[in-house]
Amino acid sequence: MLVFGLVHSNGWEPPERGPEPPEDNSPSRKRFEFDWHMVPWRSLAWLALWCVMMAIVPFVSSAFGGLAAFGVLMAAVGLAFWRLERFCARQYWQGLREYKL
Repeated sequence: MLVFGLVHSNGWEPPERGPEPPEDNSPSRKRFEFDWHMVPWRSLAWLALWCVMMAIVPFVSSAFGGLAAFGVLMAAVGLAFWRLERFCARQYWQGLREYKL
């Protein structure tokens, strides 16, 4: 608690000037506009496909058997690892070469 004893202050003082009032002809609020180009559509499509594959595993199991369901499950896991591998491949790994022995 010694650190708090080193801080000296006169308390809060209001600012000299307040915020400027808006002009009469300018709108007081801006309209919120969402930029749809910023949405990662490819990642969302991949996530939707992965969720669908995971969701159909029980239906495939009851309709075609356990081996087919296992195949769909492994395809979903393979899709996830493929996406992770592609994500890691885009990272900057050149800097790690400096630290090799």
